[in-house]
Amino acid sequence: MKDRVRGRWRVPVALMLLAVLLRGAYLIHTPRGLQFAHVDAQGYHWLAVNLLERGVFSMNTEPPYRADNVRAPLYPLFVAAWYAIDGPSPELVVLAQVLVDALTVTVLYRLGRLAAGLRVGRIAALLYALNPSSFRFANELLTEILFGLLLTTAVWMVARYLRNARTADAIRCGGAFGLAILCKPNLQFLPLALLAILVHDLLSARRSDSQHLKKSWWHGIALVGGTILVVLSPWVLRNRWVFGGWFYTRTFDDNLAHVSAVSTLAHSRGEAVAPWSPRWEALYGEVIVRTALRFGWESVDDAQLSARERDARLQQLTEVAREMVQEHPVDFVLAHTKAWLWSFVPQEHKFWTAWLSGDPWPIAPAAGDALGRALQAAGRGAVGEGVRILVSERLLSLPPLALALWLTWGIGALAMVALFVAGAIRLRPRLLSAFLVLTVGYVTFVPGPISQIRFRLPVIPLILLVACVGLLGQRASITLSER
Repeated sequence: MKDRVRGRWRVPVALMLLAVLLRGAYLIHTPRGLQFAHVDAQGYHWLAVNLLERGVFSMNTEPPYRADNVRAPLYPLFVAAWYAIDGPSPELVVLAQVLVDALTVTVLYRLGRLAAGLRVGRIAALLYALNPSSFRFANELLTEILFGLLLTTAVWMVARYLRNARTADAIRCGGAFGLAILCKPNLQFLPLALLAILVHDLLSARRSDSQHLKKSWWHGIALVGGTILVVLSPWVLRNRWVFGGWFYTRTFDDNLAHVSAVSTLAHSRGEAVAPWSPRWEALYGEVIVRTALRFGWESVDDAQLSARERDARLQQLTEVAREMVQEHPVDFVLAHTKAWLWSFVPQEHKFWTAWLSGDPWPIAPAAGDALGRALQAAGRGAVGEGVRILVSERLLSLPPLALALWLTWGIGALAMVALFVAGAIRLRPRLLSAFLVLTVGYVTFVPGPISQIRFRLPVIPLILLVACVGLLGQRASITLSER
């Protein structure tokens, strides 16, 4: 019996150790200070510091420390917990994230084994342990590593519930989804899709299905939704108390004004504008000016506004931004979709070439990246010009290391897409396959104009799982309980 237990844990423990060793080796050979390279990381840092030192959930670096309602609370609390041990330094947080990501490897192993068999579980977990993008983001003060664990756990609980329809799994599923939403607000509408799928599957069940099974499914649906609401309710009550409104977060309001409206304006004018560039902020300034004129904003220093006054202005910005999007609906859809599709074009070779060589990646020319300009030329019908740009500026001008990495990532991405499609078709039950595909699509599509590898990282475990089913087939299948 003991030998059987040891054998059961030998593979996942070995995969966890491999993940820790690889991420640890990356940290050892990476310069310090990269944890704050992204502006979002600085925001999470100050949220944690202000929570510990002033007891307020605020990103302000100096007084007044006003409450924030755009960021979700779980990751700042995670960072604050480690800061409380070792002071406001990211080193301990990074080590914790390495362990969190290693735990994701084990959860993926368990999910893969349950959904498609032992071989799929082992290969998917091994591939994630080797995933270089995870090394990079484990070293940054961003939500993606913790969010990836919570999301993978939530999907694992979905698979467990599909197999056994157990009350405990429904509660764990709701709890994991609730925590994931507290970590990353973008996920907040995905559980609604899960509940809709479950209800549809229940309503379309054959008449021969037992009434007991139907009752257990209604029970599970209520438990999943109810548990999510229980997990989110403290933060909703906090927002009601601080800002006077019933809401979970203003993340979507802020993104509509600072991302969607800006990208829509740029696309409607035929401009290719990089997110957060000076031109991007200038377009955002147009949204602000239009809002200020509409609502008669007084010219006061932002520091003089209270938290509720700032929230009111954000809602007014959202109203104007929504109007701008509605004025150019086609541009909104095209800008969002193009950016989402573009995010799947491999870009990681830039980071890893700079990391391996020690030389910073050169700034792209004002005319844009070679691949982007080649595609634009092809879109105008100048295919020959597009090929010339691609060959001369991408294939011939890249250093050998960068070219090798770019080709490796490109071939790998194409293979992964093909295997993912095949796996989605093969995987059973179809309800689980549909939910995995929906989760990957939803999580990657929502960021739209600011899509990048960072926002895809949390669903890479699910992508690898489905792709492994496409490669290896499905040796096991979850069957709905007939209790």
